[in-house]
Amino acid sequence: MQGRGKLKTRLLIIIGVASIAGLTTYTSGAFTPLQSDLSECYYTDDENDIPQPCVMIDGWYNMLLQQSLQTEQDYCGERYMMVGNDECVLNPELVEPFTVIIYDVVENSGTRLSVAPHSMVMDLRDGNTVTFVNDGSNTVNILDNSKGLWSFDDVKPSSQREMAINGTGFYEFLVQNSREGEGGEIVALSDDTNSLPVETRAKMAQAIISSDLRKEAGLISVGSGGAEPGITIGIDKKFRDRHDDAERFYYEKYKEMIPFDVPIWIEFTAPITFARG
Repeated sequence: MQGRGKLKTRLLIIIGVASIAGLTTYTSGAFTPLQSDLSECYYTDDENDIPQPCVMIDGWYNMLLQQSLQTEQDYCGERYMMVGNDECVLNPELVEPFTVIIYDVVENSGTRLSVAPHSMVMDLRDGNTVTFVNDGSNTVNILDNSKGLWSFDDVKPSSQREMAINGTGFYEFLVQNSREGEGGEIVALSDDTNSLPVETRAKMAQAIISSDLRKEAGLISVGSGGAEPGITIGIDKKFRDRHDDAERFYYEKYKEMIPFDVPIWIEFTAPITFARG
């Protein structure tokens, strides 16, 4: 890995709350950030002082702005992107379909476990086998984090396991080594998706929107399991004036992203903000 390039200093205004605890879960019904490791933020450009969009990934600030973080030299490599304190994390968009990569992220405090993608969307009409590849340096266990029906024990570095998904639905998995764990989720689609309970479809829709977060300027949060069935999508209220009928605009936008029926509720709200120098 090459020497660290100088990063431009910016004032960050962070939207939402991101957790970096590997085993953190959210209570059903809560109106939460998009994932425990993903949220949205804005930074102030040095030259014109205009807020621009960026993204938080794995608890760190990723200045994407529709491209990679600006540095004097890119030292992450083709499959990785730079985040936060000059850390390199695997770009989930470059992972092979139907594959979950388990790998190490090196940061100032040491090495931690990570997976990519955190949210996999697969169509069972194209195949039903998920491959877990251990590219990390430690032996891990991979297990069903929903019902505890399956597990792969002692998956050593440079080895892999395959799992067949035999039904449409929403599946959660957990990868653990001797020190920590990292969770993920799989959305399995088919012609039968609309026959699932609305609560299951809401979780699936939440994962689909979360998996495309980096392209979604203005999106603050998405929640499921509240008083109203379906998903509630939070949009930064400053985006309301950008469209004649903003509520309808965002409803149609996210409805198009979800390939099955689920109630969608749009809310315009003020983000939680704080400054970071």
